[in-house]
Amino acid sequence: MGETDLLAQALTLGIHVRYRPLAPGLCGCYLDTGRLIVIDDALSAPQRRCTLAHELAHARHGDHGCRGVGGGKAERRARRETALQLIDPRAYASAEIVYEGDVWWIAAELDVTVQVVEDYRLLLHDGGTVLGGVW
Repeated sequence: MGETDLLAQALTLGIHVRYRPLAPGLCGCYLDTGRLIVIDDALSAPQRRCTLAHELAHARHGDHGCRGVGGGKAERRARRETALQLIDPRAYASAEIVYEGDVWWIAAELDVTVQVVEDYRLLLHDGGTVLGGVW
């Protein structure tokens, strides 16, 4: 799923997406009150794509931030959904073999961030427990 597909999802959900400079260390954010996703315009294409997918997960669930009560759960859910949405299982399996498990090369091959690959690996490691919603 490309960035264009994700932007179409946002449009369908009535979410506005803007690209502008953000504070160091902040890739993106979702503001539920304004139905707005802001993505740091300095990100690479894979970072933009992964951040947009992540923030769309927050938008779909109407999350109000990742801190405080329920924030950690919302963040884990968004990371899980991002990994599942952006990584094709067959492409991942092939990349694991070709790149002998090197996470950086796998991420480059799949056009995602290392974090998304690591999150996907957690899903695989924990199997049904993760997919069942405990992760």
